[in-house]
Amino acid sequence: MKIITKNYSLQNGKRSYLVYLLDHNNKSLECFDIEGEEKRLEKEEELSKKYNINTENVNYISLEEFKTQDINADNPLFLIFYLDKEMFSTKGIVQAYGDNVKQYLDGKGDNVRLFFMPTTENERIECINPIHIDGKNEFEKLETLIVEIENKFHIGTH
Repeated sequence: MKIITKNYSLQNGKRSYLVYLLDHNNKSLECFDIEGEEKRLEKEEELSKKYNINTENVNYISLEEFKTQDINADNPLFLIFYLDKEMFSTKGIVQAYGDNVKQYLDGKGDNVRLFFMPTTENERIECINPIHIDGKNEFEKLETLIVEIENKFHIGTH
């Protein structure tokens, strides 16, 4: 197993990271959206101890590397759904919710990967790889898509 951390954002002096736990086939088992260097290090340490991962199997991708990675037109957008943590207490509800959202997006022909994270704050949707979007029109399409999903699936109305 290994850990890969990607610094995907720097806003108002705060860095945001995605910390991935990967299996031996480099398949993602878990993904954590972390804000701040201290919390990132804590999460990496927690995963390292829990799964006995040595330092050779902990990799870091800087913001600069993240932004210059090869961009393939087939790469999906990654949308993170921050949903009320109570939704995660009932087995299967988030899975069914995700299946409905995926079916909706597939029907529109959008190439999107979905991640669902519990939150005690306001529900929201964030795109974590807007680097794949080129131009103002594309950003407007993304914003429209997010608003459509929020309205259709009642995100942020609780």
